[in-house]
Amino acid sequence: MAGPEAYDRGRHDRGWSLSRRVAVRAVLAALLVLAAMLTALVLELQDVRGDLDDQSLQTQARQVLRHLTIGAGGDPVFDPPAAIAALYADPAGNEAFALLDEAGGFLLGSAGVRGPLSELLPAAGSRTAADADPHGLGDLGHPFRGEAAGRPVTGTGFRVQVDGRPLILQVGQGDDHPDVLADSLIEEFLETAAWWVIGSFTMLIGVTLWTIRAGLAPLRRLSASAARIGPATSGVRLGRGPEGGNLPREVVPLVAAIDGALDRLDGALENQRVFVADAAHELRTPIAALRARIEATLPPDQAARVTPDFDRLSRLADQLLRLAEVDTLAVTPADRADLAAVARDVLAELAPLAVQHGRSLALDGAERPVPVQGRAEPLARLLRNLVENALAHSPEGGTVAVRLVPAPAGGAEGPELLVDDNGPGIPPDRRARIFERFWRADRRRGDGAGLGLAIVQRIADAHGAGITVEDAPEGGARFRLRFPPPVRG
Repeated sequence: MAGPEAYDRGRHDRGWSLSRRVAVRAVLAALLVLAAMLTALVLELQDVRGDLDDQSLQTQARQVLRHLTIGAGGDPVFDPPAAIAALYADPAGNEAFALLDEAGGFLLGSAGVRGPLSELLPAAGSRTAADADPHGLGDLGHPFRGEAAGRPVTGTGFRVQVDGRPLILQVGQGDDHPDVLADSLIEEFLETAAWWVIGSFTMLIGVTLWTIRAGLAPLRRLSASAARIGPATSGVRLGRGPEGGNLPREVVPLVAAIDGALDRLDGALENQRVFVADAAHELRTPIAALRARIEATLPPDQAARVTPDFDRLSRLADQLLRLAEVDTLAVTPADRADLAAVARDVLAELAPLAVQHGRSLALDGAERPVPVQGRAEPLARLLRNLVENALAHSPEGGTVAVRLVPAPAGGAEGPELLVDDNGPGIPPDRRARIFERFWRADRRRGDGAGLGLAIVQRIADAHGAGITVEDAPEGGARFRLRFPPPVRG
């Protein structure tokens, strides 16, 4: 039967844990918010940078327009004061302009400019009315990357009026222009802010994952407590345990429902256990009385033929009683037993039976105490069942050997109890079933009821011991019990 651990592993194989689901969704939500914030930040800063560029180019265009006139010969004249003239007198300067006629023909430009800054011209209907802009400055045209005196510039064009003459004014700024430096500062700020935002969200994700893990810790402890509930601890209830007062409010109804189900199961199991014990107990007296009456009334040869049947009935009633007893067996941390003393007593008790059937018993490793956490009487029952089973399957003249292996000093392994016989052994395909109740490989052979090894399994479980079956070195079967390491202190 699959235990809680196997069930838990199976559930994990089929899907994600609750903590993993919540964590993944929280991380995805945080990443989406982070991406949205970074996108909004980039778009906002790009908009601000565009506005700054537009304002800078418009300011430059107005500055040029204020000093443009139409001369006496009909040609445009640029006559600024010395401070402004110095900005456009250097062909390698950061500001440049070109004045074009409506068809795009070059008329006038800053130092070194001999043609349009760009072939991209503003639309014909983009001129702003004079009352909308005191300088007759038209709407911004399409921004362009042009060239002024062999240097790359970023600029735009306007349709303007100079002394009533419609013209096109192109202005451009080099890469070292102060406003371009402002763009660099914006980009640097964007990069710095992005790292701060990413770092903050990384911390937020870390805190979220820690919060999820800490929040689900009571559920993990509750799950561990539930996994420890078994026949020997059937009275344990999750709501009354150490975690009962620290449960999330949403989980309390579920825990109460589980405890209620455990109460009902315990009640049903207790009723079944009491019924089996009472039935077995009540059967013993009628069986004994019927056997005595038959032995008294039938001839000895006839009575001898039915005696084995009465033995099997008596043995079945005894084993049912033992099974009912061990179903409630519990081993506490304070229980201590000496496997060596238990083995000596059991083999001394069964020695006459072995001699009666022509077998012998051998004990090894009982010279020194072999302490384990457990109770001596159930352990004696366990070993008695194993030795009786070995005697039943050993041929006449065979030997049943019991060996004790102490726990290694300071090791993580506990002591072992080995029982070997000289019988035919147990095929590997049957080893998983021999501990099932009422299971017998050959029902035509022997007087057993198929409960002896089930009792052994139950007692071993109550002591936290693992029991396995393997081939004995000298042939036959070997039962190996591995006890938990002894508790220090």
